[in-house]
Amino acid sequence: MEHIRKIPLPGQRILRTMIAVWLCLLVYVLRGRQGEPLYAALAVLQCIQPYTKTTHAVGRKRIIGTLIGAFWGLMLLLFEQWLNRHGHEEPWLHFLLIGAFTGIVLYFTVLLRVSEAAYFSAVVFMVITIKHADDVSPYVYAFNRTLDTVIGVVMAEIVNRIHLPRLRKTDTLFVSSIGDTILGADRHLTPYSKVELNRLLDDGAMFTVATSETQATVRELLAGVELRWPVITMDGAALYDMKTMEYLHTVPMDAEKARRLVAWVKGQGLGFFSNSVEQNLLVIRYEELTNPAMQQLFEQKRKSAYRNYVHSPADLDKDILYLLIVDRTELIEEKRRLLEREPWSGDYRIVQSPSAFEGCATLKIYDASVSRAAMLRRLQERLQPKETVTFGSVPGQYDVVIDHVDHNHMVRELKRRFEPVDLRGWRNVFHS
Repeated sequence: MEHIRKIPLPGQRILRTMIAVWLCLLVYVLRGRQGEPLYAALAVLQCIQPYTKTTHAVGRKRIIGTLIGAFWGLMLLLFEQWLNRHGHEEPWLHFLLIGAFTGIVLYFTVLLRVSEAAYFSAVVFMVITIKHADDVSPYVYAFNRTLDTVIGVVMAEIVNRIHLPRLRKTDTLFVSSIGDTILGADRHLTPYSKVELNRLLDDGAMFTVATSETQATVRELLAGVELRWPVITMDGAALYDMKTMEYLHTVPMDAEKARRLVAWVKGQGLGFFSNSVEQNLLVIRYEELTNPAMQQLFEQKRKSAYRNYVHSPADLDKDILYLLIVDRTELIEEKRRLLEREPWSGDYRIVQSPSAFEGCATLKIYDASVSRAAMLRRLQERLQPKETVTFGSVPGQYDVVIDHVDHNHMVRELKRRFEPVDLRGWRNVFHS
């Protein structure tokens, strides 16, 4: 029984495909069983896509390809009829012409600058020229194959655009943490969550994330999600616009705090990464890679186009947003306790977390004023939402607590709260 519970339910794409195929078969029956519903069903399978705009693009390519393939298929059938009337009925000539005309079809899509439809054009052409019946008019056969495809495309478009009436709350700001909320325990974004997040954003959801990660890591963890609203990064030390690639606000340590912290960390013999933003770029300075965990972290992250590592003993205390130390867990715990005993430790926010490297932990040190809540208030001032709803895994800290049982839990909750089913949302039944 445990295994049965883990089997996922069919997604919307599967259900919509089933409905569209049924509609194609219904049209076939209403037409008096004329045509071949197979080609309509094949068009449905190709055109039903996760996103409405993708369905439209695929449908357009399918129709253009069908028209081109049908035109050249008709030309070949008429040419072969002319040859037959003049006594040229050799089978080898038929196959030779199919190969030659296939090249013409593909080249024609290039001339018309619709090469993206080349595959569909060639498929329709071959269906007409290879599977046609000799006793059927070429005009009728080409027309029917085109009509069958158009029926499938139209049904896919209709089914993919019709939704339940939903009342969208476009004036509510939704903010979620990432690693323990959207991604779940295994830190992977499910295909369902990616598709639904993008659809909700397309439909006007004011959704963003708040995380301890940098914007570079957000891009990696949520690859494929088109975040349109500023994200809270570095645990509240920065507010970043993913679209314009611009830091809208940062909270660096003042010069005295930065110098004192760097001097203390160096005095403890610890290696560290100093994270700052300079000229709208994330700059990560380091002097020495003092342990294997630092070396591994550097090797993993340095190839990113959104991180700029600088190996230099100079400017390590310049505009620090946070200091990152990674080392053996027992050493990190010891140094954290020592730092917290310093009389000036209240000037900083000290966060210890488990590391991805076995037996290691990380220590992140921010200015004491840095917090996600403070940066969220700044974001609210900027966006002026009617209300704000937060998602996270810690009870008492978030409006909606998310567990790890279902990796899609957070996105389903977002969908339920952003667009509840409501007859007052009848205008949203048909998506453009």
